[in-house]
Amino acid sequence: MSEFQPSCQNSTPSLFNRSWNGWHCYQVLSAAETIILPSLIGIICSTGLVGNILIVFTVIRTQKKTIPNIYICNPAIADLVHIIGMPFLIHQWARGGEWVFGSPLCTIITSLDTCNQFTCSAIMTAMSLDRYNFHFAIKNIKLNILSLFYYIVVICFYWYLALVRPFRPTHLRTRSKTIRVNLCLWVASLILMFPVWVYSKAIKFKDGLESCAFDLTSPDDVLWYTLYLTMTTFFFPLPLIIICYILILCYTWEMYQQNKKAGSYTTRIPRQRVMRLTKMVLALVSVFVVSAALFHVIQLMNLQVSQLTLTFYVSYYVSICFSYASSSINPFLYILLSGNFQKRLQWCTNMEVRMAERDVNVIENTLKSSF
Repeated sequence: MSEFQPSCQNSTPSLFNRSWNGWHCYQVLSAAETIILPSLIGIICSTGLVGNILIVFTVIRTQKKTIPNIYICNPAIADLVHIIGMPFLIHQWARGGEWVFGSPLCTIITSLDTCNQFTCSAIMTAMSLDRYNFHFAIKNIKLNILSLFYYIVVICFYWYLALVRPFRPTHLRTRSKTIRVNLCLWVASLILMFPVWVYSKAIKFKDGLESCAFDLTSPDDVLWYTLYLTMTTFFFPLPLIIICYILILCYTWEMYQQNKKAGSYTTRIPRQRVMRLTKMVLALVSVFVVSAALFHVIQLMNLQVSQLTLTFYVSYYVSICFSYASSSINPFLYILLSGNFQKRLQWCTNMEVRMAERDVNVIENTLKSSF
């Protein structure tokens, strides 16, 4: 989640003093921005680095790569790409907003940060749609769209749901097509973040402070960029995610009622597996919504706020921590909520231990034969 929003960035001492005319407020905000915020973000990203590496490692080493695992692996990769650039952002916070790494690196790091927003939002939406399709594929009925046209539109305009023609959703639920969909989402993210490449640069302000920021010169530029980023990464995917899970809950309730009337549960439906996987994806989506909601709401509020207050700045810093926390929480949700994932992680770990023991035995035998 990018901290470099045009409306809420590059706070300087003079700005603080003009806003509240209080040295105490400036000291509180200075401590929050240069000490507390970098420390918290550093802890969050360090935890996320370990967790996401475990996820990617487990998925890659697992022989049978399922469709949900492909979707799970991609946000982990996006978080890892995003975490790579975090030391530079933490360094800027710790120095009170000063950027010392040059304008080209500013553009690259900011783009990595923003790419994480686009990619994670797109994949979370695709995961919700995949869960929706999977539930109805189990029921083995034909649906009025929600998938094929969706995957085309999501590449071009992102997260627009429409009804085109009936088809069986299982046609899209193959590993090769899922990989292609995820690759298309990555390409779409790179295209949609084009404004970041254009406007992010190192800017020198009147007080002499050089910061990595968006060079938006007019209020209209700030307005349109904020709306563009907020809508495409949050408010467009949110309704689709909610609709998918409402339909899933309706379907689950319908099946429960049918089984209850029949007096038994049908063996055609792997109920426990479906419910466990749905709970995991629902938890991931909930973390995405909660972590992103505060940040985007603050961004929209800032468009209407004429005088920034201490409460607003504190809320802004809290929203930054929440937005970055999802990259740390998600990997452990995968591990805790997915029984299969725990088994695969254990299997991969045991395999590494066995390979290490085998290498040691080879070395020992070689040494013995030498003497």
